[in-house]
Amino acid sequence: MKKTIYILLAVALFASCQKADKNGDLDGFWKLLQIEEHGSGTITDTKEDDRFWSVQLDLMTTTGNGKGRFQHVGDSLFVQMIHVPSNPREVGLYNPKDERFEVIHLSAKKMILRSEYVELNFRKF
Repeated sequence: MKKTIYILLAVALFASCQKADKNGDLDGFWKLLQIEEHGSGTITDTKEDDRFWSVQLDLMTTTGNGKGRFQHVGDSLFVQMIHVPSNPREVGLYNPKDERFEVIHLSAKKMILRSEYVELNFRKF
């Protein structure tokens, strides 16, 4: 009986030490499929390109060596890039030092974000 209690306690302690998934469906590797610019109405199909966002804990990386932090609060995603990607507009960032996106749709496989400049469509990779 004592062995069972010690084993259960050890398993509980081990499980509680792992990092929790605090971002839900947002965590993961996202492929940028389409960029729609609001001002010009230009739609850029990026399905065949290798343009990605990677989200884990409170860190974000992008294609082009972009590295930064984000906060997902309610229906908003705030992005602050510490290292701006080589061409930020290629990954949908028009104000990479302080960008706010409205989260239009977020599920386990699809994400749509809208800023004052663009609407971005992603699929989880």
